[in-house]
Amino acid sequence: MKTFKFKYLIQGWWLLFILIGIALGPSVAYAADITMGSNGNLVFEPNDITISAGETVTFTNGALPPHNMVVDGHPELSHTDLAFATGDSFDVTFAESGDYNIQCDPHAGAGMKGIIHVK
Repeated sequence: MKTFKFKYLIQGWWLLFILIGIALGPSVAYAADITMGSNGNLVFEPNDITISAGETVTFTNGALPPHNMVVDGHPELSHTDLAFATGDSFDVTFAESGDYNIQCDPHAGAGMKGIIHVK
């Protein structure tokens, strides 16, 4: 007959704690992906979206960098660091309802602007 080893009991408890942490841990609701500089144009694509409060938008650098994303009147949501490489991305969570005007500071004069409606 095999003897029960204490180390297996400890490993089982750790596994249980990890699984509970995954199940009950914070979750992020991803609502949309926006490409900055889509198809070689100075645009946000899409440039007009509607999401629910608490959802997260992923901004990904496409072409013609550098790009950033500044939310008018909301520096806490803005990502002012420039993304230089294609594929660079960052997430922004919009916790409160409202309309958020966004722009790329280096290309705002060229019309690189958009709006995010949060319900």
